[in-house]
Amino acid sequence: MMRPPVLLAVELSNGHFMSCRLLYPDRNTLSYLNRWYRDMVEAIFLIELGNLHSIQRARIMAMHRDWGELWSDHKPRFSRSWNYLNALARSLKVKTLFVHTGGKWESRRPFDR
Repeated sequence: MMRPPVLLAVELSNGHFMSCRLLYPDRNTLSYLNRWYRDMVEAIFLIELGNLHSIQRARIMAMHRDWGELWSDHKPRFSRSWNYLNALARSLKVKTLFVHTGGKWESRRPFDR
């Protein structure tokens, strides 16, 4: 079953968000994130890869690195606040956010706080 893309976001210490899209999440994606990318540094490393094709346990497929897509099309995005992150999700037609805060990933819908 094909699931719609999600937005991965990390809340930085200055209150801004760094985000990228995950194009093909599966039902285990959130548990993979919480197991393999729990620390803030690992979460930032994950987002720094830009838009991701898929996550399978510790293996990541990045659109730029692994598929040879243009970096300018897949680089991470920064949002100044939760409202800007919601606007980004709406413009990308993403209905689910996986947000890293407090050492764990949580699933949120846009416009929830």
